[in-house]
Amino acid sequence: MTGTGALLLTLACASVAHAQPVAPPDSTAQPVVPPDSTVQPLPSPIPSPRSPKVRSTFTRTGEEVDRFELGIGAPEGFFDVAGTFGYRRFLSARGGLERTFFGEATGTAKSQITEGALSAFFLLRPAATYRQSWRVRPLLEAGPGAHLVVQAASIEGFNRTNYHAKVYVKTHAYGGFEALLTQRWGFLVRGRFSAPSHHPFDYAQAAVFLR
Repeated sequence: MTGTGALLLTLACASVAHAQPVAPPDSTAQPVVPPDSTVQPLPSPIPSPRSPKVRSTFTRTGEEVDRFELGIGAPEGFFDVAGTFGYRRFLSARGGLERTFFGEATGTAKSQITEGALSAFFLLRPAATYRQSWRVRPLLEAGPGAHLVVQAASIEGFNRTNYHAKVYVKTHAYGGFEALLTQRWGFLVRGRFSAPSHHPFDYAQAAVFLR
């Protein structure tokens, strides 16, 4: 009995010792680098970013972008002569058309009546009618215009003046030409036609512009 018990005890101790995990001799040791470490992993392909779509293109540079205009015109209707001052700003070119903002102040007088107008236009011009290298260019454009007109009338025999103001929107078409005298100066001749024509303050105009 004594020999059998000693044999069982020895087997149990060996089984327990085998089940215990063996700790590594030195946990701070660095991993062994293989002798041939020159082979690098292949880089993953980087997707190329998509180029943004170009929605508008400027076809004018420098002094061709904006300009001031000072002119004189012969308006339809009651008045004989009108003075004009305008500012033109090129916006963009897309779809074969140039887009332009044009602001204008107009003044005229005759007898006891004086009239002034402030106007803002959004005009479209065929891009094929404009080249920066041309010294003489046709001017064909059309678009809507908003107008604020103020009229002052002096009543003869009375020491007072009556004022009348009106706001309206019309569609305008311009036709004429512009010519460059120098790199910065030029002149234009054009006529303006409008619809509807119940406000006949249209004109044939000659103007000098500074670019």
